[in-house]
Amino acid sequence: MPPVNYDLVKLSGGVDQITPTLSLKPGVARRAMNFECNITGGYTRIAGYERFDGRPSPYDAEYSIVRGVISGSITVGDTLVGSVSGKSAKVISVISGAIIVTRMTGYFVVGDVLSKSETSVMSVTEVTVAESAAQDAAYQLLAADEYRNSIAAVPGSGPIRGIVYFNDFVYAWRDNAAATELKLYKSSGLGWTLVPFGYRVNFTNGSVKPAIGDVFNGVTSLASSTIRHVVVLDGDWDTDDASGYLTITGFTGTFTANEQIAKGGVTFATMTGSPTAVTCLPGGRVRTTIATFKGYRETPNVYGCDGVNPGFELYPDDIFVPMVTGMSVDKPTNVIAHKNHLFFAFGESIIHSSPGMPHNFDPVSGAGEIAVSAPVTEMIVLPGDQSTGAMGVFTRNDTYVLYGTGSDNWNFTQFNVGTGAIACTGQNMNDTYVLDDRGVLSMAASLNYGNFETATLTFELRPFMQARRSLVTDSCLNREKSQYRVFFSDGSGLYLTIVNGVKVGAMPVSFPNPVTCMCDGEKPDGSETSFFGSSNGYVYRLDIGGSFDGEEIAASIDLVYNSIGSPRILKRFRKASIEVTGDSYVEFEFGYNLGYTSPYLRQPIGELTGATLENQVQPENLKASYGSDQSDLRNAYWDAFNWDHFTWDRGEYTPSEFAVTGTAENISIRIASVSNLYRPFTVNTVILHYTPRRGIR
Repeated sequence: MPPVNYDLVKLSGGVDQITPTLSLKPGVARRAMNFECNITGGYTRIAGYERFDGRPSPYDAEYSIVRGVISGSITVGDTLVGSVSGKSAKVISVISGAIIVTRMTGYFVVGDVLSKSETSVMSVTEVTVAESAAQDAAYQLLAADEYRNSIAAVPGSGPIRGIVYFNDFVYAWRDNAAATELKLYKSSGLGWTLVPFGYRVNFTNGSVKPAIGDVFNGVTSLASSTIRHVVVLDGDWDTDDASGYLTITGFTGTFTANEQIAKGGVTFATMTGSPTAVTCLPGGRVRTTIATFKGYRETPNVYGCDGVNPGFELYPDDIFVPMVTGMSVDKPTNVIAHKNHLFFAFGESIIHSSPGMPHNFDPVSGAGEIAVSAPVTEMIVLPGDQSTGAMGVFTRNDTYVLYGTGSDNWNFTQFNVGTGAIACTGQNMNDTYVLDDRGVLSMAASLNYGNFETATLTFELRPFMQARRSLVTDSCLNREKSQYRVFFSDGSGLYLTIVNGVKVGAMPVSFPNPVTCMCDGEKPDGSETSFFGSSNGYVYRLDIGGSFDGEEIAASIDLVYNSIGSPRILKRFRKASIEVTGDSYVEFEFGYNLGYTSPYLRQPIGELTGATLENQVQPENLKASYGSDQSDLRNAYWDAFNWDHFTWDRGEYTPSEFAVTGTAENISIRIASVSNLYRPFTVNTVILHYTPRRGIR
């Protein structure tokens, strides 16, 4: 008998939609969804996301199983208090002789008598955790659901207009309920709290510079308020002709229009008109940057714009300051800080502030304006030598670079014609990455290869990218995973893994909650975090948990047809060994097709084998609404595979064996998982057992 041979398939390369099958390595995926290329090899089922408002995350929820004698009525939602421990907890499930609790202020102890509304309902005999990994995952989900239900959307209506992670808080912009104003909210331990925009007072004849925090009053009205920010637009305090505006908090009394204002009994300016409430028009798309300007403030501030309102500055103490640039239509669409200057984009023009003075746009002080050939879509500081530095400026079809350090030596040059960037897609890792009409590009690739389509890092996903290039909403980085990510309004996204400038692979994702805006940042402990706003008004924390905010993650990989180096030789397939790694319980499905799914071959369809497991997910129940659109990477037919079921709950490398039957010239492997329980797991390799047969006649 011919000997059994073994073929090792290393999963790598990501998804390739266009390369001919026989030109691909066998570990490349022809279709995939909600997997990502791991930097150490293999394909990892992505982590999920959880809703966020500053209160405890569902991901951090804990539970306990409390066994004992139930003597009274206990229902889900009850809060129980222990007589001995003095601790309390909320009931999330009642089972025979036991309850499952969460929101614990501590742990119940043996001998506790649990009371509900001061009525004894249970005597505790044991406090424990789940006996199996599957049960533990199910109870973790119940506890997470309890925390999840208390986390609210940002108040208002419509989608989230913008978010920024700043000083370990998330700030989110959303239109109010009537869609007449744009409001700003901040995460807190009590949920979303409104950040008041305050009031604005214009002044002239400024003679004594006030300080932030000074209390001032009207000389005539005696009304008073506190100064939160001072902006001088013209003149100088030393010559007694400073003019500008003050940002103030709420005031007592009623100021008289055009009256003099004083602090400490000393008149320092004259009001122009009366204080007016700062408001923002709805409907914009907020873009932000965080920067520190030397000589201005020693702490970083947030600077932003939204295309329908003037630019703004946000202080760490939640002071919101509108900015005046002097443009005839003062509605910038993009913002960035570079070389101690603040830049705003206005259509086909970019303007910058004076060095170290983000509110000063007077050319006499070093501010300036630069003309561009088309509306600016993206501005980004390029990685490189900080002593020289450069800033990339993109339109939809062209790329420019601004060299220099200020107005006296700026050098604005055209970098590439025909290659630009879509708005909100510029990110820096080892290189600068943007999404152009042709796909994801790096600045290095643009320089070396021009505007050819093969210069893109997503050329193999051309149908997917072309179908979505008009749907781009935002992008971000995950530096720990070395990924550039871009998202689309239909809920899809793309995770592109790049290690040391070399592309590892790209794989698509699909969220039930589409991304409308995105931010990332570094937490105080040095770990990174990212958040996104969605069309339903919720903010979500990304890369956390095993579900899409409680919903199942449907994930699958279809590997390219593998002929094991002999495309015209038939093989009798016998077994597949799958190497999986991770750190939690997981169930997944294994399947395969033979001979390009030829109708002339007897495909082994519908023969589910393997152990019957608790909560087993049958193939016909896998949640997937898979369409036939050519840009949809998911398979249109779930039942076109022979499915085998497997449970894996160990953290070490553990090969999993599956029986494979049938004879054909090649085989395509599929792995799929549908669950809201499982944490990420990585499929590293597949070893195929086969016996060579005759050649195809």
